[in-house]
Amino acid sequence: MINHVVFFDTYKCYIKSQTIELFYMIARTITELYLRHFNQLHGALCFCWQTAFCYTTKQLDINKLKEQIRSHGIYNHENAIKIEEPFIVKEKPLFKTLTWVNDYTVEENSDNFHCKYIELYKQALKEVEDNLLDMNEKSKQIAYANLILRDFNKSYHHNQTINDSEQNNKCKEFFEFVLNRQFISENDSMSVNNDQSTALPNYDLSARLINHFHFIDKLIELFDCFDICLITLAEKSNCNLYTFRDHKHELVESPDLMINALPKFNSPLSDDCLIKIMHYLTNKKLLENTNTDSWLFWFNRKSLKIPEPLRWKGTSSMLSNVIQHLCGASCSNTIKTAFGTKEYAKPTRKEYESGRTYKEIEQIITVSKQKK
Repeated sequence: MINHVVFFDTYKCYIKSQTIELFYMIARTITELYLRHFNQLHGALCFCWQTAFCYTTKQLDINKLKEQIRSHGIYNHENAIKIEEPFIVKEKPLFKTLTWVNDYTVEENSDNFHCKYIELYKQALKEVEDNLLDMNEKSKQIAYANLILRDFNKSYHHNQTINDSEQNNKCKEFFEFVLNRQFISENDSMSVNNDQSTALPNYDLSARLINHFHFIDKLIELFDCFDICLITLAEKSNCNLYTFRDHKHELVESPDLMINALPKFNSPLSDDCLIKIMHYLTNKKLLENTNTDSWLFWFNRKSLKIPEPLRWKGTSSMLSNVIQHLCGASCSNTIKTAFGTKEYAKPTRKEYESGRTYKEIEQIITVSKQKK
């Protein structure tokens, strides 16, 4: 886990003369107000992280982390605008870019809501939108986007030497603790899937973090309307927008080159023989139902743009034995990739060859060769 946190602005912005002029022309009152609240939120998150870290175990102390998150109290935003007329609020915000946050946007119980609130971050978005509409040059809009990224960039740092991917995973893990109201609830036995989920306390730190992520999600969507990719600009300036795309989504969006780079099994058996063995394994309840194309893809016989992982239902040792039988090698890395498993058991060749599965697969191979 992260054992030291220092937050500071790592973004370097190269401002041209027109950008300086732009800085003084744009409206920033509400955005600056939101920025101050965001700085307070970021400071609170960092404090929770530091206080809950145990230097003995080198991990976050879960009980201390819960105490820290709870200590910020229940959410009651001071900058909300109240509309007096009765209005039932029942909204579950759905994220288009930060899709991982959707798991934590539990629909609120609307029975106790009788007025509509407009959060500060929604007012800030309106100010940004008005500024963009006033700008008639694309270069100024891009400069404005860079200014926003400079102001809103806050990255977690630590004294451990790890790659960016691992750092992102640790950030996401921490955010998930903060966002998960069931995790920090006083009644820890409560499940987020039961009917009582809407009764979970709306903790201040959790709600403010959801609001900030909602701001970022809507900000990305807003700039997209002006043909400006905020994510690309953020990557260039090393600004972390915490998109945290899942591996499966990265695989879908990757070029064909990345798909072709996946490790595959190398078997001397024919396509027809491999397909018969696939059906045999499926009937034996060792392999989950899969289509022929996916099976042949992992044996390097067919090209697919979006390959599906194979799903093994038997033991890990049986899987490694069968693959060694079909390929003549154990292929541990390929097994982990193709079947999406972290476990790998070394083949037990003598035990396997004395069993029924080996004999029946060997019979399929023998009949297939005779047909040739």
